[in-house]
Amino acid sequence: MIQVVMWHKKGQFSGMHVTGHALYAVKGQDIVCSAVSTLAYTSLNALAVVAQIPEEDIQYSISEETGEMKVLLLKSNEQAQTILETFKTGIKLLLEDYSQYISLDCKEV
Repeated sequence: MIQVVMWHKKGQFSGMHVTGHALYAVKGQDIVCSAVSTLAYTSLNALAVVAQIPEEDIQYSISEETGEMKVLLLKSNEQAQTILETFKTGIKLLLEDYSQYISLDCKEV
């Protein structure tokens, strides 16, 4: 199962943690893993490119082996909040059809 945790601090998104594998299909054919990965990677890149968060204000780690991505924002702006809200919306939409393969939790940090 893919576990997605969205972190909040004082009412704003402060990061996300995606871990695990969906096991919907074999590696290379797993549309659930592909969808979550696309959302996560696009969101991470958009934080730098679209929201223009400086590299030093985005801490992240990625492990393809374990299916893990951690993203922590040290500074944020309105565009970054919109990007992370969009990521959360995408995960919620996937949950409508694939809830046995994905979980979503929001935590205050």
